[in-house]
This record gives sequence, C-alpha cells and structure tokens, in this order.
Amino acid sequence: MGTTVVLRSRSSRVIGGSTVAISAAALVSAAIDGVDVLLAFGGPLGLLGLLGWAGFWRPYVEVSDGGVTVVNTLRTVTVPWPAVREVEGRYGLRLRTAYGAVTAWAASAPSGRQRARGEDSAAARAVNARLGELRAAGHLDDPRLEQPELRTTWHRPVIVAAAVLVVASVVLPLFR
Repeated sequence: MGTTVVLRSRSSRVIGGSTVAISAAALVSAAIDGVDVLLAFGGPLGLLGLLGWAGFWRPYVEVSDGGVTVVNTLRTVTVPWPAVREVEGRYGLRLRTAYGAVTAWAASAPSGRQRARGEDSAAARAVNARLGELRAAGHLDDPRLEQPELRTTWHRPVIVAAAVLVVASVVLPLFR
C-alpha cells in the first residue's frame, strides 16, 4: 500500500557522530601517550563512544504496512497496526497500544512554538497518516491481536559491550 518510511532525529545523529568521533580521537591520543594512559582511560572512552552510537546514532522509527518498528538504545519493539490505539506526538512519539505504551527515543519532538500550536512530531504525523490510510482501505475494520505481547528484541551485543566496558573502566586502571 505505502512505502516504508524511516525516521531519525538529525540532531541526535549529530550528537551521536560527534560523541563517537571525540571518543575515537581521545582513544588515539591515549594510545599515543602510552599504555598507562590507555589503561586508565580506554574503558571510559570506549563506553562513551558506544553509548553515543547506541543512544543517538542508531535509534530510528520505521513506519511500514506491517506496523511501526521502534529501535531504541537497548531494544527494538515492533507494534502491529491492530494494536495501535492512540498516537501522541507532542514530545516525540508515544504509541498507546493494546499492550501498553511504547516511546520512541529517536523521534524528534516539535519545537516549542510548534507544540504551542498543537502540532505533532514528524514521526507522529507519519504514523497517523499510515494508520489513516490503512483504516480508510478497510484493513483495520476488525482488528485482531495475533500475539499475546509485542515483539521485543533486546540488543544483547550493545548490553554486553557496555557491561564489559564498565568492568574495564574499573579494572584496567588497577594494572597501571
């Protein structure tokens, strides 16, 4: 019916890219300064870069005919259209579903002036537009929930990497 739309916050991508670049530059500088400096600061700098990428660069919202996929920092949630009850866009994107609320980390909020005028975020407008198209076409006349809960996928590699870097931040300076 419609094309798949992927929405990312430009400002978040700038923050994420900057964080990764600064962390990488600082790691190179620490490596040049010697093993002692790298042991002391390598873990925290690696963690900062990972969190910048996972928290600001990677997240997005995908709107397709199958539903809304929300990729946040630590997990991905797929919301099928029959589960969507309400779309809130005042502060980004919040989906009220039959299973509970799902908030999108990647959806940029409208400016204060736009909020004062009652405008929704771009992500909320995209979700509402696709939801309206599907309802108008009759695809959601008799919505049925096919699963007992939303499909959620935890980002295990990010979680494990963060845990390893936290431990490295504490343990590695002890070897200086």
